Amino acid sequence: MTLAAQHQALVEALAEDKEVPAGRLLGLPELPDDDVWVDTAGAAALVRVNPKTITGWLARSGPKKQPFPLPHRLLYRLYWRRSDIEAWLRDEGTARHMSD
Repeated sequence: MTLAAQHQALVEALAEDKEVPAGRLLGLPELPDDDVWVDTAGAAALVRVNPKTITGWLARSGPKKQPFPLPHRLLYRLYWRRSDIEAWLRDEGTARHMSD
């Protein structure tokens, strides 16, 4: 599955409030409290941006007001804890609201 196809499947599942496909990956550490690892496509789907936006933010330490969480490099790929992305979204919403 390509990055674009994976991203689209996740976006559709989130938009329709369906179960998001998330499986365990052999080799990644287990996370507590039902947390899961997300890759770039998963992070982009949660934030509702294109995956290239995530990679652009990482390259430029963006967005400026609330930099995106740094990923964990595991098995030569980038992963985030879903809880870290959701916390960033809450903080981003608060920062955006306070600047209005």
